[in-house]
Amino acid sequence: MKHTKHLFLSFLFFVTNLVAAQEIDFKVNDLIVDQLPKNVSIIGLGDPTHQESTITKYRFDLIKKLIEEKQFKIIAIEGNMYGLYKGFQRFMEDKKISHIEKAMYPLLNLPEMDELYQYVYDRNQKGDSIMIVGFDCTFQNEIFVEYFKEDLKNVNVLKDEEKQDFFINLTKGTDTSLTALFRNREKIKSKIVHYSNKILSDFTPKTESDYFLQQTLESFVFRNDEENDGKRPINNRDMVMARNVAFLKERYKSNIILFGSSTHLLKGTKEINTEFHRNNRMCGDILNDTYQNEYYYLAYSAISGKKLTPLNPFNNFKVLPELSPNSVEYEFQNAELPIFLNQSSYKKDTVYSRFMGYQFIELNIWKVMDGLVLINNVLPSKWKNKNEYLNEKHR
Repeated sequence: MKHTKHLFLSFLFFVTNLVAAQEIDFKVNDLIVDQLPKNVSIIGLGDPTHQESTITKYRFDLIKKLIEEKQFKIIAIEGNMYGLYKGFQRFMEDKKISHIEKAMYPLLNLPEMDELYQYVYDRNQKGDSIMIVGFDCTFQNEIFVEYFKEDLKNVNVLKDEEKQDFFINLTKGTDTSLTALFRNREKIKSKIVHYSNKILSDFTPKTESDYFLQQTLESFVFRNDEENDGKRPINNRDMVMARNVAFLKERYKSNIILFGSSTHLLKGTKEINTEFHRNNRMCGDILNDTYQNEYYYLAYSAISGKKLTPLNPFNNFKVLPELSPNSVEYEFQNAELPIFLNQSSYKKDTVYSRFMGYQFIELNIWKVMDGLVLINNVLPSKWKNKNEYLNEKHR
């Protein structure tokens, strides 16, 4: 019996060490942190498609190091700024992750995110003030409207019937509204802007929540203003994203980590050889113009791995397309991976890369990004079941 027990314990020890050996080695993040310029106060960590579990894990480890070694205090996720602020405050009160998930951009409701929330909660419990918030202006879920109702209870500039009409149009304006195909978008936008302007005309922020409410109301108005800065056209959503980042920077005087899609975080869009990018400017362009070398954009790309398929994203994976021979991914496929590249270590300028998805595009790499992390065996994540977190009450 003792011999059997000894064999079992030996086997358990072997399996435990085998699993540990297969865990991700995050030492590449030590190099990134060591080489991060001291003046960087905003860093964008961009994913190709929101679906890469492996890339998300690498970014989480880097976030921890940026918080602990570089004093970054704000994690701004590509989700609605106001909704995620309110959800995070409630999460810190009762530790129910569903508060955040209900306000989150659905494509970022991934199982891997739980680790980030737990880490931030623990840091705050130890006295380190870390905030999770959004930097986007779109809102997907009706919890956003419920938060608005709470914060507008003491706003008297709108009559009760006007408030109700405002809430009805906000609900119609969510990206998940069931009436999306049948709604009069211009009429809805017009009413939202009208009521937002009316509230702002007699609104003085008194609490932190009030400041986020004010910024959101101003975003409603700004996003529906068709003007731009006279340069290449700017996506109004990206303009508001940049304004929200500026709001966080000015309000909290803290270093900011942006966690989202490379589509929005890249800089130098005109250096990407596609018609869209030659003729548009994105959030990262504006941040680069405004903060110059204080803004650092780090891209991620997969050497190999699998991806979700659009027809069955919850269970069906496909192998990533083969590498293009003229791509940076192809050039480093046999290197010791993961690998971190920047202008000092990689001297080429014009290359191809799939850092924004599964298609290779031509770009002047170091005018678009400051660093690139290449990872092999990238696996996709499985999105959480929407009904589970929307109906969650006790988690």
